[in-house]
Amino acid sequence: MAHITSFFDRLSISKKLAFWYGLSLFMMLSLFGYFLYETFHQSIHHNYDRHLRFEAEQLLPHINTEDSLSIDLTGYSRNAALESGVEYGTYVRMYNQKDSLIYNSPNFSDTIQPLDTEIPETNEEYSFSSQWQDLPARTLFYPINNSDGEFCGWLEVTGFELTLNEELSWFRQYLLVLIAISVAFSILGGYWLSRRTLKPVASINEAAKSITATGLDRRIPVNYQVKDELTDLAETFNMMLNRLQKGFEREKRFTSDAAHELMTPLSSMRSDAEIMLRKPRSKEEYQETIQRMLVEVRMMSEMVHLLLQLSRVESVHRSKPEKVSISRITEAVTEQHQESAQAKNISIQTQIDSDLQVRAHGAYIEEVINNLMENAVKYTPEGGQVKLQLQRSSGKAVIHLSDTGIGFDEETKKHLFERFYRANESEVQQQSGSGLGLPLVKAIIELYGGRIRAYSEGEGRGSTFVVELPLADEKEI
Repeated sequence: MAHITSFFDRLSISKKLAFWYGLSLFMMLSLFGYFLYETFHQSIHHNYDRHLRFEAEQLLPHINTEDSLSIDLTGYSRNAALESGVEYGTYVRMYNQKDSLIYNSPNFSDTIQPLDTEIPETNEEYSFSSQWQDLPARTLFYPINNSDGEFCGWLEVTGFELTLNEELSWFRQYLLVLIAISVAFSILGGYWLSRRTLKPVASINEAAKSITATGLDRRIPVNYQVKDELTDLAETFNMMLNRLQKGFEREKRFTSDAAHELMTPLSSMRSDAEIMLRKPRSKEEYQETIQRMLVEVRMMSEMVHLLLQLSRVESVHRSKPEKVSISRITEAVTEQHQESAQAKNISIQTQIDSDLQVRAHGAYIEEVINNLMENAVKYTPEGGQVKLQLQRSSGKAVIHLSDTGIGFDEETKKHLFERFYRANESEVQQQSGSGLGLPLVKAIIELYGGRIRAYSEGEGRGSTFVVELPLADEKEI
């Protein structure tokens, strides 16, 4: 059994489908053929019983039931049938009510094998089939009643079903041949149909083999004229390839940009170090060089920190978020930026709804608000204004952060949340930054099912950032 299972498991899907289709059809046709054969068989017996009953009824007028049970076949028109042999003969015996044999038809004398019989226990007509003289025979017991309707004995009429048995044999053979042919054609047709149906799977297999890390632009061919489960599978596979391609391109660009951004401060530090080592320098020159190198190190540290944060946010291995108060976090972060805002004579106005809770990590939410507030203060000129609102709206915590800073145009807006992107405006380039803050904010917001949008009426006209996060259900435990 294990070998059969192992062999079956090695078959292709099309062969398995063809096999199961053929097996199912074989079982259904076999059941249908069996019931058809049995129905035909019973119908033939029923028709032959009618013949035997006719023979018995022809004999009844010649049976005397008044004094004692006897039979006189003088003048009986079918005496020849009672004397004939196997092919055309009718074998008749008569029993009294005590089951004693009182008459045998003449053709019994030519038989070489006695006819075994079993007289019925009830006084009702009874028929059965048996094997007599190595031939199929059919026997009918017909009850004999007198003129008063009282039971007197039995009339046993037997005949051979040679022709009928041959018909049954031919019918059985026809059924077996038809079932075999039908199953064979069903297996071949099922195999052809399954191969044709599963042809898209072969295309998917071939396409999947040809797709590599350097050939992610290839796609599975989809026949849109046929809409079925395999078409959906091919489309789903293509969508997955689109995501993989975008992911590879994003990581490739990320690696290139990170290497470029880190190379600049490293080159600067190396250049400073080489110049300082060429000849002895004064204490002031050493201090000045170390100070510049320290600035570069801080920039790289900030960049590495943000890269690590992005990596943690995008990682699938994260702890389960908890219910945190975004109201308290917003108040605390805003307070931290008051000093730097006052240094530039920037006023910060806040309107924060109390006790708004979201399901997230507190450190990440703090990172979001800190980055947005830091950018607002950094890119708002002296004497400007920053306005922050945190409100409940349609089951969400919504942050509106607007400033009177440098703003941005439509082209900048398209790249605002891309990694390492920094606008070309002089006001932006003069400020220190890595171009990773807003991408990190966007990744964190989307991590918790929220979204972030940015608006500006143009350069020098300020900007507004809108953050939406689903509120935690207060009924959750």
